[in-house]
Amino acid sequence: SEIASHDTLIVGAPTWHTGADEQRSGTSWDDWLYDTLPNVELEGKKVAIFGVGDQASYADNFCDAAGELYDLFSAKGCTIIGKTSTDGYDHEESKAVVDDQF
Repeated sequence: SEIASHDTLIVGAPTWHTGADEQRSGTSWDDWLYDTLPNVELEGKKVAIFGVGDQASYADNFCDAAGELYDLFSAKGCTIIGKTSTDGYDHEESKAVVDDQF
């Protein structure tokens, strides 16, 4: 896969399937994550993750798909970079929060 030739990746997704345990973006990206990613060697790659969400309308599932990306790329041995504070966000819960950071 061409993606394995890069040292650093920036990946992101919207959260469409709120409350889902997997395939949260509701896009074709989900297919790649579950069908292709398991077969790509990415150990040691740096990965920055962003999520797209609506904290007012979906406060219980804000940017959950970003959390799914974190879980999947971390499981491949990637180093996640670019975490940021949750300060200033107004949401109830997010699967994207790890150690009090997005």
